[in-house]
Amino acid sequence: MSVREDPQAQPVRPTAEDPVAASGSELIGGPTGRRALLGTSWWTPVRIVAIVAIGMFALGMVQKLPCYDGGWFFGATAQYTHACYSDIPHLYNGRGFASDLVPYFDRIPDNVSGGMQYLEYPVLTGLFMEVASWMTPHGGSIQDREQIYWLVNAGMLMVCTAVIAVCVARTHRRRPWDALLVALAPAFALTATINWDLFAVALTAAALLMWSRSRPLAAGVLLGLATAAKLYPGLLLGALLVLCLRAGRLRAFWTAAGGALAAWLVVNLPVMVSTQGGLHIRDGWKTFYTFSQERPVDFGSVWLIISQRTGNSLQDVNTYGTVLMALACLGVAVLALCAPRRPRLAQLSFLIVAAFVLTNKVYSPQYVLWLIPLAALARPRWRD
Repeated sequence: MSVREDPQAQPVRPTAEDPVAASGSELIGGPTGRRALLGTSWWTPVRIVAIVAIGMFALGMVQKLPCYDGGWFFGATAQYTHACYSDIPHLYNGRGFASDLVPYFDRIPDNVSGGMQYLEYPVLTGLFMEVASWMTPHGGSIQDREQIYWLVNAGMLMVCTAVIAVCVARTHRRRPWDALLVALAPAFALTATINWDLFAVALTAAALLMWSRSRPLAAGVLLGLATAAKLYPGLLLGALLVLCLRAGRLRAFWTAAGGALAAWLVVNLPVMVSTQGGLHIRDGWKTFYTFSQERPVDFGSVWLIISQRTGNSLQDVNTYGTVLMALACLGVAVLALCAPRRPRLAQLSFLIVAAFVLTNKVYSPQYVLWLIPLAALARPRWRD
């Protein structure tokens, strides 16, 4: 499942093993000396990483200031030219939270089609959005409320940021400093408050930590909750299956998979099933899945380039993407089973999630948040 590490061993110092880290450390006094007293200060690696991650998140909030001051509300292009766009303030009113509509149960006016729709997010993300709306005061103009809603969500996402930093820092006991690759990532600051992805990323990071501690049930439960917030964490179960198959520990996989399914059902069933007029699947719950299937190719996707170059509308893009994703997963599985050394979970997870991003018909800028923690755990090389 995971490599056993000595909890008493001293952490690996990046400045001692990586020339790029050693050069960069000159900004803060240079590499750690041979006689440095490690482990005697309140400033542990995990605490430093968490504080740096929160600081980078705060810089990302400052970067959104042009939009907060008016770019979200006035002018057609200011929020794009300043690279400070966020879905959060727009969806506060656009998805009925300003009117106290209940996600998945109440229909929302669709300003594009003129009809009615349901919230198109997974259930646990919808709950996250709803909780933030409860903490948003109803006084003042709609612009004031949208600004406060963004601030409330930013505060909740900052907590997710700290969770991610701590989990990545503790996944490998002897390599806590690798989490700085997450905390210092510029893309992390730029995209953290575009959408609610950090919530799923935090749950996924916690699942990786539990797996590294040989706790498959807890890892599975957290993966199930993450999948209830965003679809991609469910792909990690494939990586777990291959690793457990190679290690001959399928019992651990089935424990994790069972925990994931149970957690996912606990979250989804209350919204998924309706008994009114007979037992059936609620339309509000299905919206996320039907929306994902029916939406056309979008900006950032390689399929949009192909469509524009060939003039083909790519009606079968779901099939093409699924086939390519299946082939990529098959390739990753063969690589994992044939590699001289058994790969780590983060390494296989990074390859699978990267393949999902590349073959998807939609690419949103915040998708990079899915990959940053996995990349830091999979290949902790400062030059990279």
